[in-house]
Amino acid sequence: MYSQKLFDLLITKNLTITFAESITGGALSASLVKFPGASNILKRSFVVYSSEAKQEILKVSPAIINKFGIVSKEVAEAMNEGLKLISKADIYVSITGNAGPTYEEGIQKQVAYVSIITKDKNQVLKVELPSKVRLKNIEDAVNFTFKAIIDLIE
Repeated sequence: MYSQKLFDLLITKNLTITFAESITGGALSASLVKFPGASNILKRSFVVYSSEAKQEILKVSPAIINKFGIVSKEVAEAMNEGLKLISKADIYVSITGNAGPTYEEGIQKQVAYVSIITKDKNQVLKVELPSKVRLKNIEDAVNFTFKAIIDLIE
């Protein structure tokens, strides 16, 4: 829905983007690489689905995960700070969440947190994912994220 618009905007503005994805499992980057010329805008994308991956690849502190939970604003922010250490781009995007319908005790269910960092802006957004259909929630998280990026850089 928003992937073409974001792709065109990134090309027009000559901006690059990099992702750290948990809940979306690579869907953010997959939505952009389907367009010819994606190598001009997509620098890197990491799927960091597990706590271990977030810690090993992005250097998210276990203390942050233990204190706030794997699905939290704080973890999304920490993911993006780690992403900045291992990739260079104009826009950094990290997302963590739970698409449901099942969830572990102590984890927020059917919600995602998106951290977006640009040269002069830094925001973390929360999106509720109320569908009982997991794939719909993932799709909604992707669309929400792309719209948020568009709104930030347009």
